[in-house]
Amino acid sequence: MGTQSLNLNPVTPTAHGSFHLQVSAVIDETADARSLVFNLPADLRGRFAYKPGQFLSFRVPCGGKLLTRCYSMASSPVCDALPKVTVKRVDGGRVSNWMNEVHVGDWLEVLPPAGHFCLNSPNNADEQRPLVLFGGGSGITPVFSILKSALLNSTRPITLVYANRDEASVIFKEELRQLSKAYPERLEVFHQLDSVQGFLSADQVRQLVRHRRAGEYFICGPGPFMDTVETVLLALGEKPEDIHVERFVSPPDLDQLEALDVQARAAAAESVCEALIIELDGQRHEIACVPGDTLLQSCKAAGLDVPSSCEEGFCGACLCQIKEGQALLARNDVLTERELADGWTLACQGRPTGARVHLKFPD
Repeated sequence: MGTQSLNLNPVTPTAHGSFHLQVSAVIDETADARSLVFNLPADLRGRFAYKPGQFLSFRVPCGGKLLTRCYSMASSPVCDALPKVTVKRVDGGRVSNWMNEVHVGDWLEVLPPAGHFCLNSPNNADEQRPLVLFGGGSGITPVFSILKSALLNSTRPITLVYANRDEASVIFKEELRQLSKAYPERLEVFHQLDSVQGFLSADQVRQLVRHRRAGEYFICGPGPFMDTVETVLLALGEKPEDIHVERFVSPPDLDQLEALDVQARAAAAESVCEALIIELDGQRHEIACVPGDTLLQSCKAAGLDVPSSCEEGFCGACLCQIKEGQALLARNDVLTERELADGWTLACQGRPTGARVHLKFPD
């Protein structure tokens, strides 16, 4: 299924900024989920360094189109030598079915790690703060990376609530059992099976977190599952900034993206930005802006090496904050309403709509 050996140079990026990585192992996790492990040449280790909870984006040829999909890494940068993604087959899913036919030795086109659903570096103030993880179905993948990393890099108490259809659907079942056995004083794992207890309810969430308040929460899974957990935590008074939610959507096909881009360019072209100010790595730059160009295009034209990856509005690698002025987003599958209200935007999709726009990229 994947590209075969075609004299590829894995350390040379494609025109899309992606790289070709070779599959070194395929692990059947359940009847409909498998993990792919990738070889990583020494020259790419820095480029593919990642934080627990981040994902890789894959460009896959399907039906004459090049489709892009994101899959979280189940591996941990703390204890796993090679990156590993886990893919669950979805009925009618063009890319998930394609990925489930990949073999050892195949080469896949992969974008570097991205995403903000991350466990940050250890902080002494957080050492005894509960870490509460909610995973639903294949949403366990980034949560599992966070769990393994926190066990090895901190002394924090950790609770995992893992919801599945039935016992046969539980991904990483044996690994979770072994971790629970190795860290009995720090790790609690609660399995919620739809076939036994039904769907996770608000009352069950309240019961599960009653002794784990004022923690840090990571939630990934089906939409209704995440909505239930997040709603309960907010109602209990947990701080929004302590609740991390990962929502994946399938981006439009390339032709649809191009149509959206044309519309956005036309809408923004009437606005002339006289001053585009960029704060990057502690330095301030004032650069030119061609009417209709995205913030990212303007930064690249000025020779600024700002963070970016997919350039299609779904990975969040180019996240930045508007300190002054406004920008029109062509599409957004990353930012919440709260983040938008706080001025966050995506450089690859944002176009300045004011005479003066001031952006700051995270340090």
